[in-house]
Order: sequence, then structure tokens, then C-alpha cells
Amino acid sequence: MINLQTSKIRNIIFDLGGVLLNINPLLSLEELVKLSGISKTELRDRLASEKIFEKYDTGEYDSERFRDELRRIMDKNATDQQIDDAWNALLLDFPAERVQLLQSLQPNYRIFLLSNTNEIHFKKYTSDFLISNGFDMETLFEQLFLSYEIGIHKPDAGIYTYVLEQVKLVAAETLFIDDSHSNVEAAVKLSFAGLHLTGNHEITDYFGNGFLIPEQSLPQIQGNSNTPYLFR
Repeated sequence: MINLQTSKIRNIIFDLGGVLLNINPLLSLEELVKLSGISKTELRDRLASEKIFEKYDTGEYDSERFRDELRRIMDKNATDQQIDDAWNALLLDFPAERVQLLQSLQPNYRIFLLSNTNEIHFKKYTSDFLISNGFDMETLFEQLFLSYEIGIHKPDAGIYTYVLEQVKLVAAETLFIDDSHSNVEAAVKLSFAGLHLTGNHEITDYFGNGFLIPEQSLPQIQGNSNTPYLFR
């Protein structure tokens, strides 16, 4: 494993769901099962074959089309609100310690968000954040990069190069953090530094006093075959 030279990192790009925002996708599936009356296995298969979530996250479907496609797949004339409530069920909390982490990093790094997301979810979690914290989530980042606005999603290489070009970043000076190994691996192939955050670790474990902690300062993780680090 190549040790990350933290002194070279000038920029940090965070994923949202599973890194900053707690999520549980099974909750939305369960709510859609209740709404449709279809078995979980059958509904999961229908949704997977239609690739409806990928089409929505990449902007191929707008919110109206997404809801209509769900009605067709479920064979259920559900209201917009019923669909939105079921779809938003997977969104949980944005812990205060992660908010504080981002605030502590702002003086020392350029901070960005890169998320595979969609309009319904974006409206929900930004609204919830404002209610909980009293300020806009967007202020924690220099810029937000949202898949449904860009038209492609991770791990497509194009979304990483898009970010680099838009905000003039050097990949070798940029740390990308995600809970998906394939998403991190795709970034690493483009010369980013990468951190794969696994379920055994909390994002705040890797920072202290507003800076990224070097790997050698985390002896409890070294030697673990499940290490979340994946470096170029």
C-alpha cells in the first residue's frame, strides 16, 4: 500500500450518502413494496430491469417522468406525495459531528461534494438540513456536483474529469472519499488520492484539528485487510 502524503492534498471531494448523510436504501424499497402490494423480490427485479433509478440519477428522467415510471412499474395510481414519501424513506440524518468536521476543514482545504443523486432527494435532504441546522447545507462546500444536473454518475470517468475541469483542480492534489469501492477506484485511476470509507469506520476518524490525519497516525487500522484506504 502506498502511503498517502497528506501534505500534498489541497482539495477534498466528499460523497454524500453513506459518508456524510446516513442512508438505508432498503427502507425505500420496503415502502414501495407496501405502496404497490408487490412482493419485495418481484418489485426489486422490475426496478432493476428498468434501471429507473440510474435514469433518474443521471437526469434522463425528470421527477415527473420518474414518478410516472414508478406508477407503471408498480401498476399503482399513487399520488406524487406517496411516491416522494416512499422514495425519501431511505434518507436518514446528517450527524452534527460531520457538519462540524466540514466546517473545520474549510479554512485548510477546498471542499466539494460529488453525489449520485436526484431532484426529489436533493430537495428533501437540503430541506431537512436547513431545519436541523438553521443554515443551508450548500454553505459547507465550495461547490456541489450533482449527477442529475451533470448527466452522468459515478463511477463514469467523465464525472470526475468534469469536476476537475469545472473548478480547476489537480487530481494528484485531490482526495476523493466515497463508500463505494468502485467509485473510489475509478477516481484513483485518474490520479486522485482515494479513501474508501467502509461501514466499520466513521469519516471523522480520519481528520483532526481541521486536517487529514496521516495513515501512520492510525495504528488501529494499519494491518487490517479491510482497510478503507485505497491510494494511487
